[in-house]
Amino acid sequence: MNRSHPAGAREILALAIPALGALAADPLLGLLDTALVGRLGAPQLAALGAANALFSLFAASLIFLEYGTTARLARRFGAGQIDRLVREGIQMSWIAIALGAVFMLWLHFAPDSVLGWLDVPPEVQAPAATYLSIRAFGMIPSLGLRVGHGVFRGIQDTRAPLVIVVLMNAMNGVLDVLLIFGWSRIGLPAFGIAGAAWATNCAQWLGAIAMFVWLGTRLRALGFEGRPPLRLELGVLRELFGIGRDLLLRSLGLQAALFAGTRMAAAVGTAALAAHQVGWQLWLFLALLLDSLAIAGQALIARWLGAGEIEIARAVGRRLRVWGLVLGTAFALLFVALRPLLPRIFTGEPEVLAQIDRIFPLLAWMQIPNAWLFVLDGLLIGASDMRFLRNSMVPLGLFGAFTAWAGYQFTGTLLGVWLGIAVFMIVRTVAMELRWLSGKWVTAGE
Repeated sequence: MNRSHPAGAREILALAIPALGALAADPLLGLLDTALVGRLGAPQLAALGAANALFSLFAASLIFLEYGTTARLARRFGAGQIDRLVREGIQMSWIAIALGAVFMLWLHFAPDSVLGWLDVPPEVQAPAATYLSIRAFGMIPSLGLRVGHGVFRGIQDTRAPLVIVVLMNAMNGVLDVLLIFGWSRIGLPAFGIAGAAWATNCAQWLGAIAMFVWLGTRLRALGFEGRPPLRLELGVLRELFGIGRDLLLRSLGLQAALFAGTRMAAAVGTAALAAHQVGWQLWLFLALLLDSLAIAGQALIARWLGAGEIEIARAVGRRLRVWGLVLGTAFALLFVALRPLLPRIFTGEPEVLAQIDRIFPLLAWMQIPNAWLFVLDGLLIGASDMRFLRNSMVPLGLFGAFTAWAGYQFTGTLLGVWLGIAVFMIVRTVAMELRWLSGKWVTAGE
């Protein structure tokens, strides 16, 4: 592609850079919680890790609300079907509200039953249950934000979500400090780990409201007129659930492997689980930064395939795969350079720091294949290649769960668990690249 090509570097960067900012701001929320809660002690930090692993399992399993919305609505946008785009976005919002309500009730009233999946140490159980039961009230806005992100990306706008996410994180940061540690001058008590949960909930509710108000303004600017059709449309819902089913199974396969890693880290001990939480937050932070290219790939591939421009879609994929490797290498080198500093931001516990130090080189260098993998994942989702993603991730997820288990069984260490996760990620990367090279993902039109 040359500079004047309709899917050249400028167009990719116009989507990727704001998406990068939004994706960076979002895990910063988790990093801030981890840093502040880590000051309360190792049991609280381990509790945050266990609760977040479970919360992430549910949220990530419903990633179709975001990725499926992006892929489907970007095709509508490319085909010029704005009215249909609005209708499908509303139906996806109803799905988010319904699922959010179900998970909210479950996590709030039965957190111990869910924590039983991890078999956390006794001293971790109570603070983890407290955090999880409160964070349950954030499930509806959390899933609503996913749909909102998907709609904005579908209409090729990643700047508005960036503004909203930055404001959310600013609010969360202020509330975190106030609610975790209290403020004696105004008589505000310290709520500890419960304060971190309430801070996140407040930020997410206000962010979700702001996103949907802004989205209504943007859709009217694109030519949508009249009142949004709020009624349920069973035909559209059936189609969306078909996409959701495939992406759900794909996400469950992925989460099975990652959840097994957390389960094995808990088996090693409290210090290992706390170190796993720190390592996982750092992994997610860089992974989501790298995912900015995947977001651009989702939106652009779907748009150009919807417009029938297959060669432009192929060219987007070629450029993004190269960029992914370059960005992944840069992040790996940055990670290595900051090795003496990063772990001590989150904890001062010697045992936890020792565990983090053992897995740190693996965390750094895995960013290179991760970057390639995330871009490929975004490209195939944008191409609506959902059946392949489903059929490949189910066995791959089981394989990843096995490698995490085997790493623990053979070594009994956190490093062994992370080696198992790394093997899983590399094998998954190879499978995705072979699919892209086959060209079987190509489907043009609306």
